[in-house]
Order: sequence, then structure tokens, then C-alpha cells
Amino acid sequence: MPTNQTFRIRTMKTRFRRFNDVSMSERILNTLFLLAIGAGYLFALANLYYTHQARDGEAGLSIKDIMIAYHGASSKTRLEAAVTGIMEPNLRYKSDKDVILRWLRDGATEAGYQERVSPILNRDCVVCHNPASNPTLPNLTTYEGVSEVAHAGGASLPALVRVSHIHLFGIAFILYFIGRIFLLCHMNPVLKRIIVAIPFLAMFLDIAAWFITRYFPDFAYVVVMAGGLMGLSMGGQILISLYQMWFSAPHPASQPLSRRERVAECKMALEELGHELKETAHGWIIAGLGLEPVKITNLGDLEAFTRSLQIRHHQMD
Repeated sequence: MPTNQTFRIRTMKTRFRRFNDVSMSERILNTLFLLAIGAGYLFALANLYYTHQARDGEAGLSIKDIMIAYHGASSKTRLEAAVTGIMEPNLRYKSDKDVILRWLRDGATEAGYQERVSPILNRDCVVCHNPASNPTLPNLTTYEGVSEVAHAGGASLPALVRVSHIHLFGIAFILYFIGRIFLLCHMNPVLKRIIVAIPFLAMFLDIAAWFITRYFPDFAYVVVMAGGLMGLSMGGQILISLYQMWFSAPHPASQPLSRRERVAECKMALEELGHELKETAHGWIIAGLGLEPVKITNLGDLEAFTRSLQIRHHQMD
């Protein structure tokens, strides 16, 4: 059974920071970070749309586009689907599409690539499709990279591994810092723990679904749902944090104690330890249990001395 002394020490040491404890400078820093992340996520959604839309030959982004991205099309290679869909407007000359399609039908040989296809891709495509500027897109700078999308299958395992490690490192850092700020909110602790964990679990599920969709196309629905859940939970943390940081009323537990309340706290703690606190015209006197009377004139010194006595008694138990 814990003693009253032990319980008192625990309650005094357990003091969690909330937005009411944060300085104006830290609020501004947190706000700008959250706004930047929110804007970045919106641009990421736009990039996702332009990267995957029209893979099925129809305008807009659909679940079929996601299936083709990871599982592949039954009748078209990924490169064929791209040059006849989303990427066709990027080709400078319309006849270039026929050159690429003819190369694919002829077996997509390396010799044909070097002679006919490489000049087109280097001129119109590699500005985006290169590992340096966008490692998440297929690498069209070499024959090996082009050959990965010159077949009817979906994303290759090396490509999925490359994109997965980038997402795990990058998104995990973003979710961690958003979560650290969100922990300053006033909320039911159990609910807060669930909200903090959801985007991480959704991220793991999303990435796992990429690999499964490569073999089972219907898992594209899981990719969409997991990605949406991660975005909604992350956005919810951002909005709740911004609201409580600037518009929510101070929580009663975070209000600073008055001078009288602080003295009462020290008096109660000292009495639990067997000491007596007497108030004088110039401060306080602490005595009892063989302790030489100690005169203290500053409230901060009184709290520090009380805490030191608590720690000493706790170590002796």
C-alpha cells in the first residue's frame, strides 16, 4: 500500500503541459508548422491525383486507376496506359505516341529503346521521371527503369520497396511532430491516445495494401480507405490543435494557483510529512520532527524546500 507521502510526491511531480502553458512564441511556431504541413498535404493530394488519374483511359481518378497503378492493366502495359492517357499531353509530337506503342508491340527491346524511344523520353519525360527529382515515380532515365513499366504488370517489388521506405521515414516524422503538438490539447486521455495512434496504423495499413494490391486488385479499396483515414485523422489533429491553441477557453486545471492556494499546498504537504508551517509577518517558519526551525521569506523557496523534504522522506521509505 502506498503511503500518503508517496502519493503526495507523485501528484506533485505529475504535471503535464497544455496549450495554456505554452508561450506566444511557441504558439506561433506550432501554428506555422501545422499550417505548412496542412498545405503540403493538400499539394500531396493534388500530386496523387495527377499521378494516378486517367490510367484507365478515362478522365478523373477512379478506383480502377489505383488498381492499374499497383496491379497493372490486363491488356495494357503501364507505359502504354500512360502515353495513351495521362501522359499523352506531355509528348511534344503526337506521332511520338505511335513510336512508343510500336516499340512496345515489337517486344520492347533495348536496341529499339536506344534508337527510337530514349530520345523521346529524355526530351519530354525524364524532367519528372528521374530518381533525383521524384523518386516515387518510375525511373525513365535508363532502359532498366523503362522496362519495369513496359510490361502488363503493375508496380514492381523494387519500386514498392523504394516508395515504402520513403513514406515510412517521411510521413512518420510528420505524424510524430503533429502528434507532439496535439498532446498539448485538453481531452479525455483514452480518446487522445486513440487519435494519436490512428494515423500511424492507417499508414502501416496503406503501405501493406500496396503490396497486396499488386497480387489482388480488389485491395485497392483498402489503399483508398487507409489513405483517407490517415489524412482525416491527421487533419483532425491539426484543426483541434489550432482551435485549442487560439480559441479554446483555458482549462481549469491549467489555471495558475493563487498565492493562498500555493501556500495551502505546501502546508498540506508538510503536515503529511509531520512538519508544521507557521506564517509570520515576514514569511514562514517550518518546524517539527527534529528539524531546526527554518525561516523562509520567498514563496518559491518555500515550494522548493517543501519538495526537497518530500523527496528526502520518499527516499527513506
